[in-house]
Amino acid sequence: MPITAESSTQDLTIQQMSRQCGLSEHTLRFYEKVGLIPSVPRDGSSTHRRYPPDLVLLVEAIACLQQSGLSIQDMRDYLALIGEGASAAYKQKVLLEAHDKALEKEIERLKLRRRYLRGKMAYWDAVVEGDAEKIQAVTEANHRIGAQLMKIQR
Repeated sequence: MPITAESSTQDLTIQQMSRQCGLSEHTLRFYEKVGLIPSVPRDGSSTHRRYPPDLVLLVEAIACLQQSGLSIQDMRDYLALIGEGASAAYKQKVLLEAHDKALEKEIERLKLRRRYLRGKMAYWDAVVEGDAEKIQAVTEANHRIGAQLMKIQR
């Protein structure tokens, strides 16, 4: 049975924390080094990190933010705003809306890239089929998509 913050009153090792939240041990150490995660208590005898249940919950939240694509600075801002409570709700929403817009743009870029790749596959299918008319149509469509790709890269 996996260890969860809800089911465990024991502190977690860095290996357990890594498995629990999906962040590598290196990332956990880095996040602690840059202050995103507060200093992790150490075992008195071995000096190994021991994540208490309250810190486990924070790290899990950070892992979700990281998996959502937030930058370290955005995660830092988000966590600081949580400390301000309900008075910072509007700022939290603005921060997340900005990230949502950036994700939407990235999704559109990915969709366009996929269309281009599928167009290239269609081109080579037409070549294999020896269909000159289809080759011409697909080539023209791919040029239009390519122009859009170059435009969004700027």
